[in-house]
Amino acid sequence: MRIYIVGEEGEDHNYIIGAHRTYDGALKAWNEVRKDLLDRARHSDSGGTSRQLQKDMIKNLSCEDPKKIDNFPHAIPYIQEYELVD
Repeated sequence: MRIYIVGEEGEDHNYIIGAHRTYDGALKAWNEVRKDLLDRARHSDSGGTSRQLQKDMIKNLSCEDPKKIDNFPHAIPYIQEYELVD
């Protein structure tokens, strides 16, 4: 049986958000995590030199493909597939 782990990974953290039986379920959860990170990036209080960083994060988190998204070194949502064995 396969399971799909959805999480958020950053430079100093790695949170598991949930486990799903189907890829579609995991993709929906992944998209919610991505949207939350995107919302936080949009509303972060950044001025001066960090404004470009904010724009880069918004651009990176706008990617809707879990296999292509890259927001390193900042928080990034992920899906990992595991095979469970008896």
